[in-house]
Amino acid sequence: MAYSIENGIFQSIISDEKALSFKYSEILSSSANADIQSTIQYIQRNNNETMAMLLTEAKSRGYKA
Repeated sequence: MAYSIENGIFQSIISDEKALSFKYSEILSSSANADIQSTIQYIQRNNNETMAMLLTEAKSRGYKA
């Protein structure tokens, strides 16, 4: 049961992160302000690092992304 709940949460996080990355792309492509672009890129890099750590941990526990 716990595995099922954790797997559901994991899949939800993956889905939300994908949607967020599309939004970042939209903002970056429409923003003319270099400061905003730099900030979004910084946030996106941090999110990418966090997701990489999450995926590594999830794979070690047997979850499938």
